[in-house]
Amino acid sequence: MPQPQEIKTTVTSALAGHPYQHDYAPQVTATSVLSDALIAFGFGSDGTTRYYLFFDGHEVPPEATVGELAGHARALHLKLRTETTNG
Repeated sequence: MPQPQEIKTTVTSALAGHPYQHDYAPQVTATSVLSDALIAFGFGSDGTTRYYLFFDGHEVPPEATVGELAGHARALHLKLRTETTNG
């Protein structure tokens, strides 16, 4: 049985000078993509900033998979958003 096609995933952030790009297997979760993107961008948690992924006008649930989000597409473009909370 052939392996499912990896999905070219791009994450962009207004705070980063360049996008993060990586090919992910369809079963990889949004949590993993978010974690990898934060490391690539050099963003750390300061306790007052919440980072999340945004796709197609909606916040991406952490358990959503790359394959679910991409559907039949071979590429996926996510936006990294931040929300500051007063702690």
